[in-house]
Amino acid sequence: MKNLLLICIAIFMSTSVFALDLQQAKSQGLVGETNKGYIAIVTSSASSDVKKLVSQVNSQRKNSYKKIAVSHGLSEAEVGKLAAKKALEKTQRGHYYQTPSGKWNKK
Repeated sequence: MKNLLLICIAIFMSTSVFALDLQQAKSQGLVGETNKGYIAIVTSSASSDVKKLVSQVNSQRKNSYKKIAVSHGLSEAEVGKLAAKKALEKTQRGHYYQTPSGKWNKK
């Protein structure tokens, strides 16, 4: 289980290509971490750049979750939920996250 958590941390580090843009989008309250390990748009007026960023980051995460799931005998959803827990721990004050019930909260 510790190995799985370390791999989940590595996933978040592997998004470094998008890190600055993702951090900016989070800081501006445009996107947040979902309860399933992905990011989602929080605002109703997101630009096409933000939508593209969300799509790219989620695609990369999905591919990583699939690989981890196969190598650890888990479902992709289980890996996503573990990653969501890690993401919540790392979420900075003022950034959005999704509660288990689906509500958006600001940390």
